[in-house]
Amino acid sequence: MSPAVRIGLAIAVLGAVGVAAVWLARPGPHAGGGGTESRRHWISSRQCQECHAEVWDEWHGSHHQISYLNPEVRKLSDEFRVKECQACHLPRPIFETGIGNRTLPRITRPDEGVDCLTCHLAPDGQILARRARPDVPCAPRADARASAVEACETCHNQHGTTDQWRASEWARKGTTCNDCHMPEVQRRHGGKGREHVFHGAHDAAMLRKAGTFRAEVHDGELRMTLTNTGAGHNFPTEERHRAVDIVYRFVPRDGAPPAEWTRAWRFRQPYRDEPGENTQLPAGASKEVRVAIPPGTARVQARLWYRLTPFSVDGDPGSTLLDEKEIPLP
Repeated sequence: MSPAVRIGLAIAVLGAVGVAAVWLARPGPHAGGGGTESRRHWISSRQCQECHAEVWDEWHGSHHQISYLNPEVRKLSDEFRVKECQACHLPRPIFETGIGNRTLPRITRPDEGVDCLTCHLAPDGQILARRARPDVPCAPRADARASAVEACETCHNQHGTTDQWRASEWARKGTTCNDCHMPEVQRRHGGKGREHVFHGAHDAAMLRKAGTFRAEVHDGELRMTLTNTGAGHNFPTEERHRAVDIVYRFVPRDGAPPAEWTRAWRFRQPYRDEPGENTQLPAGASKEVRVAIPPGTARVQARLWYRLTPFSVDGDPGSTLLDEKEIPLP
């Protein structure tokens, strides 16, 4: 290549860089402060922290923020050698790949996981939100899809969660993902906004709202029933790792130690290479299990456990006790 050609190419590259810099810095129709602030180039959720400190504090430490660094996830995905997991745990902006479409993974900002830009950055570099605010620095453009079920569906229908919601009474009455997982909260500035903690499988209080557990004794049987009264989808849902167990034991009258806890039923969607059927409990459905009570029993005990993995056992960090019942016998 001749020196003249090299010089020409260098000038062309520098010119292109200059044009790009001018474009990124130019005041635009959506710039904040009524067009007086330069349009920003959004590269990290940390840029959102200055103006949205409350929201950022809720998100930071949430399971969305740690989705790629979470030790539990890394273990279950074999350090993301199971590549299909990475797309939802470190995703590119969902508006870039298409709302409701399978996400694509990014390679930057592993500490930000599912972040502000994942859900709010448009392909043209604009920020999208429920309401247009041309008067603020990020100048969001209104787009109803930013708070729609379809935005959640991009990642959360990989295991059928939003399809389960669509088949439920919750969908028919208009209760959406945000109503439960992003409830409205009062902000310090006086207005209201959606909470960005994203309560779910790691929140004991929310898990306990999902179902109603009953244990009764009739005709020499222990009858245990779980009804999905509070989840707008199957219980458990989402990952195949999740499980809900009904367990029981009998306490004898003679003072002997109680029998071992025995699993009466497990609600779970099995792994793809695992035998068995999907026993998740759909929204509004009930499951009753009956067990004969042996002679000489003084009382019966029943518990409901939530498991983050099917390998979790009673009392370990991967298990949450949701409810327990004890019934003395006459």
